Amino acid sequence: MKLPQGAKSELTFVGSLFTLGFLVFWDTARSEPPAFNLTVSPKVFPYAIAIFLMGLCAVLFIRILRGDVATPEGLAPGDLIEKSDYKTFSIVLASLFAYLLLIERAGFVIAALVTFFGITVAFDNKRPIRALLFGSIFILVIYISFTKFLNVVLPAGILEGIL
Repeated sequence: MKLPQGAKSELTFVGSLFTLGFLVFWDTARSEPPAFNLTVSPKVFPYAIAIFLMGLCAVLFIRILRGDVATPEGLAPGDLIEKSDYKTFSIVLASLFAYLLLIERAGFVIAALVTFFGITVAFDNKRPIRALLFGSIFILVIYISFTKFLNVVLPAGILEGIL
């Protein structure tokens, strides 16, 4: 069976959404119900969302296999779809994973700054020093606003005594 152009990426997306729905269903099935009696179980809404999501994914899967593929924004139907830019995607993904690894160890400010700078590099920033300067100011304003004014605890990490 010959798939139309762009169908593989759409099938990948639909498959990942279906997997997410299945994960919600499975996690809900193995969770323990509360000890007290409720009119509506806390499992009703996760089950409904999981079943709805998996059902929509099944419908989308069938439509994609029949040839009903979306047209990317900015292109007319039938235009050639360019290859994905995996370099940019990889840098953004690495920046997000760096945030996950650094948030507890280095703190919010360092983790957010590394992530911000990595994403600006991924999108081909021509002025990296300026991006670091404005990113630092913006992230410090966010950190101080949340920790001092809203009393939301964000990890300070290695800047514990300074901030």
